[in-house]
Amino acid sequence: MKLHRFLVESDLSQKEIEITDREIINQIKNVFRFLKGDKFVMFNNKTEILVSIKNMTSDSVIVKVEEKMENNNEPTTKVTLYCSILKKENFELVVQKATEVGVSRIVPVISGRTVKMNLNMERIDKIAKEAAEQSGRSTAPIIAPPMKIREAYDEAEKNGVTLFFDRDGEDIKNISTWTSDVQVNIFIGAEGGWDEWETELAKEKGFHITSLGKLTLRGETAAIIATYLAVNK
Repeated sequence: MKLHRFLVESDLSQKEIEITDREIINQIKNVFRFLKGDKFVMFNNKTEILVSIKNMTSDSVIVKVEEKMENNNEPTTKVTLYCSILKKENFELVVQKATEVGVSRIVPVISGRTVKMNLNMERIDKIAKEAAEQSGRSTAPIIAPPMKIREAYDEAEKNGVTLFFDRDGEDIKNISTWTSDVQVNIFIGAEGGWDEWETELAKEKGFHITSLGKLTLRGETAAIIATYLAVNK
């Protein structure tokens, strides 16, 4: 039987833990309708604990720790996804699926052809957290505030290997310039693609102009596939 998992900020070293997070309490009581004695998993970083419900009140849930475990599911390759802001449902899909495949950090990027500028960051954080819980990760990725494209370039230039995805780039299968312990940065364009100056500046920065093949992929499709390939290099 699959146990429900909750990413928490609590101290997991105690024998009994009081949960006061209203969102988690709502899930326990009203979504999953747990009862006294029911079990679930709480985690943060590499620590996971199996707990059983000891008592519930209107504003807290007391759990007893049954077993302590270590979660080693996190990928060894740290990937930062610089994804141009897409339409709401498409960007949220990127956050969910990139989290599931192991991204470490997601940076919403305002590029030349970005149409939508505003994001509901609270909702995006929630999507990443729930995806981490569902997929068995030990932590959720960091969701950075939106960043302008030049600022994103400058940041990526200082850290690891950068793959700038463009249909006319070199096939990713031919790029083998990093190992699993190297920071990898991924750039994905907006619905309308990259402006010419953005691609030229990426070349000047020394980024690898990279392709996922000859077919034209939607931004969200490219982001998810590219993240998976980089994480599992």
